[in-house]
Amino acid sequence: MAGYRLTVCLPGGARDRLVEAVGEAMAPFEIGGPRPYSDDLWIWDHWWITGGADDGGYPIRPGHEADPRIIHDQPLRDGTRRPSRPGWCTGGPRGLLALGEPQKRAAELAGVAWDRWHEMAAEHPPGRSSEEFAPASASASALAPETAYDVGVDTEAWYAGWERYLAQPPAPAFREWAAGLPDHPDAGSFGAVLRHANDPLSTVGGRSREEFLAFGADRAVAHGNVLTLDGWWCEEGYDPVHGACDDQDACLHTPPYAQQPGAGGAYLAGLPDDTLLVHVRCHV
Repeated sequence: MAGYRLTVCLPGGARDRLVEAVGEAMAPFEIGGPRPYSDDLWIWDHWWITGGADDGGYPIRPGHEADPRIIHDQPLRDGTRRPSRPGWCTGGPRGLLALGEPQKRAAELAGVAWDRWHEMAAEHPPGRSSEEFAPASASASALAPETAYDVGVDTEAWYAGWERYLAQPPAPAFREWAAGLPDHPDAGSFGAVLRHANDPLSTVGGRSREEFLAFGADRAVAHGNVLTLDGWWCEEGYDPVHGACDDQDACLHTPPYAQQPGAGGAYLAGLPDDTLLVHVRCHV
């Protein structure tokens, strides 16, 4: 079970009964709900409206920050309110939200970081792959974090190899440079991702410039998972699930869009201006 970010799309008139409307949209996908058991439909066990106070929400179009239609985080269970970051919110009418701006700014920041990495890398011999530092007990296993607790792997040797891999130049210098970057709230969460990049040899050096720009844009905001106006749960990388149909194999309805990179964001951008977009975190 894990946390999961989702954009719930609602008609503009739902603003006055927001929590109830989100609950109604989410209901077909509740684990243990009244619907017949289905691996496809049983998705979440609890949810809450949040995102403006962290890295999951939406930037507000300049000049609309005080608009009463803007949505902010639900209070915590004890009633404590979590204020949104300046210029950000948890949702609101699509026309008041600057969709696409965090991705654009994150791609620009990714370009700066990619160029800086390659400037540093040009001063040193090419880095060696992580597999070359794997302990003999790991045999064919890659030196990757998920192998650290494998049965039969000498974890002390694994960690020593991993540290030697990460110590290759220019990785330490790049990590120091990235850690010193100022906050980039206009780039969503990608600034934080970059500042905490532990393995730039693979995350930056292992991608072409175009690939790293796309990586940055993808990490800016989590708007790829969408619950559409007509009840389709569209998760990035998976076939859409229709909440109106108990048997997905027998569903005769047409999904709102084909699943491919950027499709969720494009769907949101094409909705009418008064459509409410609400950022929800749920436990799945």
